[in-house]
Amino acid sequence: MNLNSLFITFFLLFLSCQKQSKAVFDECKNYNLSQPTEIWKLPKQLKEISGIVIQNDQKVVCVNDEEGDLFIYDLSTKNIEQTIPFHKKGDYEDIAIKDSTAFILRSDGTIYEVENYMDGPKIIKHNTFLTKKDNAEGLFLDVSKNRLLVACKENSEPENESRSVYEFLLKDKHLNPNPILTITQKELASKYKLRNLFSPSGIAIHPITKNIFIISSVGKMVAEFTSEGKLQKVYSLNYSYFQQPEGISFDEIGNLYISNEAKGGKANILKFNYLI
Repeated sequence: MNLNSLFITFFLLFLSCQKQSKAVFDECKNYNLSQPTEIWKLPKQLKEISGIVIQNDQKVVCVNDEEGDLFIYDLSTKNIEQTIPFHKKGDYEDIAIKDSTAFILRSDGTIYEVENYMDGPKIIKHNTFLTKKDNAEGLFLDVSKNRLLVACKENSEPENESRSVYEFLLKDKHLNPNPILTITQKELASKYKLRNLFSPSGIAIHPITKNIFIISSVGKMVAEFTSEGKLQKVYSLNYSYFQQPEGISFDEIGNLYISNEAKGGKANILKFNYLI
């Protein structure tokens, strides 16, 4: 074998190894994640949009990272309808709505309960055992069990690569120290050959299947779990529309909405129709 042939052989082996190490994701049959049904490009006030909640009247209640304001964005008029100050500046990551009360999650695990958030808000602060090292980013209201789900992007124990989802019980305003769902990185790495750690940035429960969807801005992916916390599938969000996926929400008929921070462009909200 001459030198050129030897070089070509090693080059092909290298490409083969690279191909084998590439992440392999599941096919998403309920949503065409490569092609949004609608795209809303957001104004600069929402360039760091994080958590979102889709209301039935086509309004989106959202928070902007680092600003102590709630924003009401109208999907029909494509305008910010209302800005509601609730607290001083901070690293606010997600939001959940129960009737006239808004719950806002700060990255250190603090939950702000904002009563009558639309008119004369009253704030109640709830401290938890979480810290900045846990980097809490996902919040969702689970009406069926009267609780909030809190998803952590990191782990306060540096040697522990797992990621946890906890429940904040609304009856006694207490964060249960026992996770209701644990994301095991080894399981994901072995099954999907992931190059990045799965790091939750948003969480939501599907209104029809009741499965739990957790989005990861790192690696641009979303994982689907059963209501009992068993991993079902992982889907890729590695498409141009997803600059930095941070928030996730469903409407009442199962349509999916994902918010993206600007990251050099314009922040957006993407809609994906539920394909039954």
